[in-house]
Amino acid sequence: MVNLIRCKACGYVTREGKIKDVCPACGVPAKMFESYTDTVTEKRRKILRLHIHPIIVHFPQSFAFTLFVLAGLSFVAPPQISGILNCTMRVISSALSFSLILALLTGLVDGKTRFRRVTTPFLKKKIIFGLSFLFTSILIAAVAFTLRLSSVPVMALFTMLTIIAVGFSIALGLIGDELMEAKLPG
Repeated sequence: MVNLIRCKACGYVTREGKIKDVCPACGVPAKMFESYTDTVTEKRRKILRLHIHPIIVHFPQSFAFTLFVLAGLSFVAPPQISGILNCTMRVISSALSFSLILALLTGLVDGKTRFRRVTTPFLKKKIIFGLSFLFTSILIAAVAFTLRLSSVPVMALFTMLTIIAVGFSIALGLIGDELMEAKLPG
């Protein structure tokens, strides 16, 4: 079994003997470290260390924000660039929906691994916001593929949907941040 230590200042955890003079995370003196016992089993720890859900989540977040920026640019872009912007928005719209499905699935696995169930208050909230984000992304893709993005009213609708998607993304990130270090022991 590995002996672990934790920084009292910032919570950084590492193996005993790896710290020299200061905490590599926050820079306080090494004397600020204390013994630490990990309460999560090695099997669950291996799954959590993969960080699959947090990594996958960044794709839909970046796609939603990129769509918002491209939609805004489309209002001021010269006609020569509008076709390229429209094509790009269609591709990213479809990628957004698919990446959200992956994010939701990995979120369910992550929630089950961390809390042994996905019906906790925060996880229920994340599922509701995640499904709302997915529904919005499907609407974004539907608008991108069925309506003319060169029309100002359609672009206004598209832009409004991207704003809503970015809002869901932010809400999910804030809830996820609250859960960052939470996990049941065992």
